[in-house]
Amino acid sequence: MKRLNQSGSHVLGLVLLVLALGVVGFAGYKVEQAHNNTVASQTTGTDNVPATISNAADLNQAGQALDDSSAQVNSSLDDSSLNADLNDML
Repeated sequence: MKRLNQSGSHVLGLVLLVLALGVVGFAGYKVEQAHNNTVASQTTGTDNVPATISNAADLNQAGQALDDSSAQVNSSLDDSSLNADLNDML
């Protein structure tokens, strides 16, 4: 039986493995980056929230900001899709 010259084949295998890991890593990085950009764009602005609450005016301002963000969340909810999902589960 004739023996084939296979010197260097393990190097090719390692190169392909490193290349595959690099592609998967890059794809994961891009997905994570896109997810972070989406989450950052969905968060409400906290420009009018004081960094520390030191008096009643700061507390009222923070409460108003929470009420505003709650109203934005409530207006973006779709009751019909929630009801359809609940009915599908039952």
